[in-house]
Amino acid sequence: MVVLLSFICPSTEHEDLYIQQAVVFIEDAIQYRSINHRVDASSLRLYRWYYSRICQWGLGLAIAMVLLLAFIERPSSLSVSSDPRHRSASWEPPCGFTEGIEMVCLVIFSLDLAVKSYLIGWEEFRKNKWLICYFVVIFVSIIDWMLSVSMVCNEKLRVRRLLRPFFLLQNSSLMKKTLKCIKRTLPEIASVILLLALHLCLFTMIGMLLFAKTENGEWELHFRNLPSSLTSLLVLLTTANNPDVMIPAYSLNRAYSIFFIAFSVIGTYCLMNLLTAIIYNQFRGYLLMSVQTSIIRRRLGIRAAFQVLSCRGAPQAGMICSLLLFISSLVSSLGSALPTRQDVQQYAEVGHIDREQFRKIFDHLDKDCIKEHPPLPQYNSPVLQKLQVIFSHYYLTIIGNAVALANVMCICTILVLNSEKTTVERDNYNLEIINLCFILYYLFEMCVKIFAFSWRGYLSYRNNIFDGFLTVLLLVTLLIIIVIALVGSLGNTSSRCPAYHCTL
Repeated sequence: MVVLLSFICPSTEHEDLYIQQAVVFIEDAIQYRSINHRVDASSLRLYRWYYSRICQWGLGLAIAMVLLLAFIERPSSLSVSSDPRHRSASWEPPCGFTEGIEMVCLVIFSLDLAVKSYLIGWEEFRKNKWLICYFVVIFVSIIDWMLSVSMVCNEKLRVRRLLRPFFLLQNSSLMKKTLKCIKRTLPEIASVILLLALHLCLFTMIGMLLFAKTENGEWELHFRNLPSSLTSLLVLLTTANNPDVMIPAYSLNRAYSIFFIAFSVIGTYCLMNLLTAIIYNQFRGYLLMSVQTSIIRRRLGIRAAFQVLSCRGAPQAGMICSLLLFISSLVSSLGSALPTRQDVQQYAEVGHIDREQFRKIFDHLDKDCIKEHPPLPQYNSPVLQKLQVIFSHYYLTIIGNAVALANVMCICTILVLNSEKTTVERDNYNLEIINLCFILYYLFEMCVKIFAFSWRGYLSYRNNIFDGFLTVLLLVTLLIIIVIALVGSLGNTSSRCPAYHCTL
């Protein structure tokens, strides 16, 4: 940390650069990223561009595309029916179609690797095993892609298909943490897995001796040989359809149940629960370490930002606070709780600010943001005010949920009654009338809520957005059905009688 701060504080000539460094360090603190990267002007612009939403969304889209190629690549199994007897011929993409998409994704991954490597430097790149593996996977994928193109897509094996999930692992911090936790957990659970294996082998030998070759069905079905015995006891250990393993022997002699009870108590209820407890304990400990690491990264980013701002000269409170407000406006697009003018004004009045006070200002980042809904509209009429109180009450939502439940019950009842009729015998007139009544109520509820909360207040609730969208969708669907029915009835009328006989 001392080396880094001495590097970023050589002089006070480039104030804009210091401000940009502070902005990036605060963004790193918000996103729990490491501050161990280049901090010159061009690198900072590249760094902010790389972690922008557009670039990250583009990288995520490339990962999704390369993973979805498995559904359409040759040989493709994508068809309507999974039954081989009714399966139609699968669509085979021309050679070069999926390969072209894959090459575009590999180029994006190569650029991603190049940018990451440049930003952290060669020394950090050699220490980062994930980036080294990222380079190896991209290199092997490109070589395998070149072999596929040179063989006109007639190769028997595509190695790069097995490597594609690595792109998702490498760009997901959560999956990296999960894999690290599994790696740390394996030595702890190895002893319990060994006990389970010994337990399974021991009871397999006992079972083969106990259920010798006789006329009973237990030997015939489950203990004929070693693989069959191991499979049967493994099914019993995992409690997957375990009565099938025990019933034949239990039907022959009730005393055989002692063998299965002892096996289940020791294996299923002791060793398996012990294994689950060890895994849970390891994951919980690693989760705590991960949270601690994230907090340390945030504190380090805030400390680096303070040090950068202090490099501009004497750490006076007015200067620091004005720059702090400017930085907060720059990173406000991240949607985090950043310090406001009221938070920093008290330190400006004192005349100086130290590191601990600067850190306390950014304690807002550790607090949950509470979303406040827009204020209710003000009406002058007493009648409208009374209606606003009624329509903004929580009981209206409860009544709406009860009406929705009644709507579902009516639809289910009518569908059950129509299930016993043929398609020709079914009459959907009653169902359409019931749906129309419910839709009109939903439309009334949406309108009165907009009246009570205003349009902005109505959209500030996610459940209102969902209800309103469904209401509009149901209304449009019902209107389309009515129009189609009217057009069909008019067509049938015109086909039954001549034009000079039909009157309106």
